[in-house]
Amino acid sequence: MRADGGSTARGWAAGVLTFGVVLAGLWAVGPFHIPSDSMRDTLLPGDYVLVARWAYGVRLPGTGLWPRPPRAPRRGDLVVFRTADRPGEDVVKRCIAVAGQTVEIRDRRVVVDGDTLREPYARHSDATVHARDYDARDNFGPVTLERGEVFVLGDNREDSEDSRFLGPVREEDVVGRALLVYWSWDGARGRPRWERLLRRVH
Repeated sequence: MRADGGSTARGWAAGVLTFGVVLAGLWAVGPFHIPSDSMRDTLLPGDYVLVARWAYGVRLPGTGLWPRPPRAPRRGDLVVFRTADRPGEDVVKRCIAVAGQTVEIRDRRVVVDGDTLREPYARHSDATVHARDYDARDNFGPVTLERGEVFVLGDNREDSEDSRFLGPVREEDVVGRALLVYWSWDGARGRPRWERLLRRVH
């Protein structure tokens, strides 16, 4: 009995389509590993996070085309982005201010456009408040963000290299938005953190 050529072609087409869908899904919601304490307690070292690469638009690689128009991150988003000082390594921080806004830090209190932010996620591990002439950790700005810029901070404010020290992040360097923890490994105890699995991050 001869094989049906039409059925074979349809089988190949279905296989290729399925493979393409799987690849697109892996690209659209990519994994990200948390290596440091800079976002504690929102994200812990050993957390593995799903990142929505489509959250701020979709650009076809190497074309400059945007099938889905880009949009800027919003205040409070956990953004994953690239930095010039860490080529090939993505970083996650919290978006605090966006283009056109003025951000300032006064004795650890973050002020955007004159309003002091309420930040239940912010963690402080050092009781000492650094003066403005010492460094930018606890007193910074004011700085007004240019078009295409966002200001980011780590939730663990005393242990984070962020826009206070590195400057604003360009929107074009933003990879996506962190969605949820899909796996977490406690390296100190050598066991999974089961309670963190499938936890949405915000």
